[in-house]
Amino acid sequence: MSTKITRRNFLEVAGVASAAAMLAACGGEAAPEEEGGEEAEAPAEADYSAPDASAYPIDPDGDDVEALWTSEETRDGWTKVTNPDDAPVLGVMDASKIIQVQGLAFKDLNGNGKLDFYEDWRQPGDDRAAALAAMMTGEEIIPLMFHGGVSDNQTSTDTESFGLIEQGSCSGVSRLSYTLDSFASDVQWINQVQATAEATPYGIPYINSRDPAQLFNVPGSVGLAATFDKDIWRKAGMWQARAWRAMGITCELGPQIDLYTQLRGTRLNGSVGNDPALNRDFAAEFGGGMQSTWGDDEATEDLGWGKDSVGVMLKHFVGEGSNEGGRDDHSDSGKWNVFPSSQFKAHLVPFLDGGMHLNSSTEEMAAVMPCYGIPYDPNDPDALGEHVGAGFSEYLLSGLRNTGWDGMLTTDWMISSGTGHGVSNLDGAQRLHKMYAAGIDQHGGSFELENGATAWETLVGELGEEEALAQYQEHARHIFKFMNKVQLFDNPYSDRSAAKEILESEAAAAFGTDAANKSIIMLKNDGVISEAGLDGKVYVPQQYKPAVQSFFGSSPAMIVPTMPLELFGENVVTDEVGEPSGEADEQGNPTPAEADITKLADLSDVKYAVIKVNNPADAYQGVQGGPSFMSIIMGTEPEPGPYWKPISLQYRPYKADGPNVRKESLNPEDENGVYDNRSYFGEETFATNEASLDAVIALKESLPEGAKLILCVDADRPMCFGEIEPYADAILLGFGGVADFAYANVITGAVEPSGLLSHPMPKDMDALEALNEDTPRSVECYVDAAGNTYEFGFGLNWSGVIDDERTATYKADPLTEPQLEEWNPNA
Repeated sequence: MSTKITRRNFLEVAGVASAAAMLAACGGEAAPEEEGGEEAEAPAEADYSAPDASAYPIDPDGDDVEALWTSEETRDGWTKVTNPDDAPVLGVMDASKIIQVQGLAFKDLNGNGKLDFYEDWRQPGDDRAAALAAMMTGEEIIPLMFHGGVSDNQTSTDTESFGLIEQGSCSGVSRLSYTLDSFASDVQWINQVQATAEATPYGIPYINSRDPAQLFNVPGSVGLAATFDKDIWRKAGMWQARAWRAMGITCELGPQIDLYTQLRGTRLNGSVGNDPALNRDFAAEFGGGMQSTWGDDEATEDLGWGKDSVGVMLKHFVGEGSNEGGRDDHSDSGKWNVFPSSQFKAHLVPFLDGGMHLNSSTEEMAAVMPCYGIPYDPNDPDALGEHVGAGFSEYLLSGLRNTGWDGMLTTDWMISSGTGHGVSNLDGAQRLHKMYAAGIDQHGGSFELENGATAWETLVGELGEEEALAQYQEHARHIFKFMNKVQLFDNPYSDRSAAKEILESEAAAAFGTDAANKSIIMLKNDGVISEAGLDGKVYVPQQYKPAVQSFFGSSPAMIVPTMPLELFGENVVTDEVGEPSGEADEQGNPTPAEADITKLADLSDVKYAVIKVNNPADAYQGVQGGPSFMSIIMGTEPEPGPYWKPISLQYRPYKADGPNVRKESLNPEDENGVYDNRSYFGEETFATNEASLDAVIALKESLPEGAKLILCVDADRPMCFGEIEPYADAILLGFGGVADFAYANVITGAVEPSGLLSHPMPKDMDALEALNEDTPRSVECYVDAAGNTYEFGFGLNWSGVIDDERTATYKADPLTEPQLEEWNPNA
């Protein structure tokens, strides 16, 4: 039974309003009067409209005003406050922050005892953002302009980390696990972060961001792209957002929608495809699915921004997919994005026609992350602006703003220090000044108050304090606008029960299974795989995997089947594995060694062999010619440079001496007036997993006559199939870490394959060398023994080559420029 309360006693009774008051507030009918049997006159409709801006700040209600709201303390320690009708839920850690105006509850974020405009949830979010920005000084805004606060991969709440928030940090990237094993501590951690933020002078909440990750067995973006299915993309965004939001993540640093016309790009595995329209539609669907709150599990009831919404930060604007040589743009070797066919505008399509036209009522991307690289058109050296990285480029950033987009701009990580392409002659404060002046709102990956103060003083010296303040208040407004879209000012807190519920959702798991199944691409099928399934004994070999250690995690050495044996029923055989005989681990226990595969299986009566391999893993796709992102983070010295090696998409060693290898690189002189010929002509490289090809060949040779080899390729980018395709009777390919069960479902006939190639497979390395880095769908493609061309949009089902509405739509001539937005950076 609810308790009637007044202004005087609402804190003592936790703000529980009476049922009668709630009914009256909603315009319902009161109970009939007892005397005479007559009904009392229905009260007038309550007025919850916000007052004019001139009315603020507003004093709280007097003691005699009845409260129309309820509250409860959650098991996670914060207080949940509910106002009438569809008002947003409020969340506070300190209940004394709640004040009452016109019977309604609000958060007194700045603790002045009054309701300020930016604290009033009845006002439009964009106006609230502008109001708060206008209250702040330049010195107060400086800490907001770094997206690098409590950035950790553990739930540490040490004083130093939380001290950043106390100094004004309002955002950072978290690398916590966010799984069923960790969700409770993850929720506790972010709630502590938000409680610290709540206690700061303006009560500005914290944007907890996260790189894209896989949940519910949903493949990564490059795998989802293979479905060519808008419905799948939209639902993937919805389910990801529901999980992220339940665990306190309000910003996804993605999706990555770079148009990868450079097929050997080292960051291709995080993106989508090789066609502008495909990437455009993925951005519109996945981004719309993530930013809207949906009233049903089918992502059809669009409620707009709400309790399940996560803002997307589309990346990397723009041109990362045309990277010179495909090299890693974290390092100096990958700093140029080259456009030898002057196809720069094709790379704008996913952002301008996709991100700015989401298929949801949220309409457009909430944030954008510029890329590291320097755009350069050798046909017109000055066409794409100053030769600086995108985070410093007035040409790129003003062009985006001139479309009318008004979201938050956050740089990729650490460009104020190590990865500042084109600005090596500037110190950290000068780089900050340059990027902020170009339009950046936040520098990613750091918190540099001293450099920030110097950058502010430089701007004041150039423009005067009034104009400088107006510019910084615009940066703050963009940040607060993002926060209001995801309702952070109203309720930044998370509920572990909600997190557990979504992580255990059967509907989410069913969707993930469907998405994985539809991501599998069948490239070859020489009478092997059908809806009838397999009709004989299946061999799955054991495989030794060495230990892996990296900044993002590690895994021990192991010997495992290349596919889980249980996926193929009881009629399956594998090799014998002995006791571990390798070096001892930290606990003193021996680890597996390659020699522990002690006895190969008897293959005499085997009818099928199933083996899974990775695509060629190039030895030189990491650090080249300068400090990489990882060396900056880890504090290690880079390899000496500069030097240039070709990135190979084949297993066997590749020497770049063919007729199409450039002898002079396309890049111009750098900021110091130095031209480096970055050509790799005559250089040789190799794949680190050439043994995978050897294993496939050896397996084929060891099979009895008539036995079929089914090859599964777990790919993170395209590859040259000429080395391996002849040894396989059937080939299934999955991009983006597709779950093993999805391959098995196709192999056993439980699921008909429907995936299509979102990237073409080059004929060979010489065909790849002939490809201009910026031109979509233009490489000469591989043709297999059956005469099928592994081109964009190719895939097989039980009936043969897939020819449906999807292929008719996306195999049309590729777009060369945006259709819905005009690119005019000089407006």
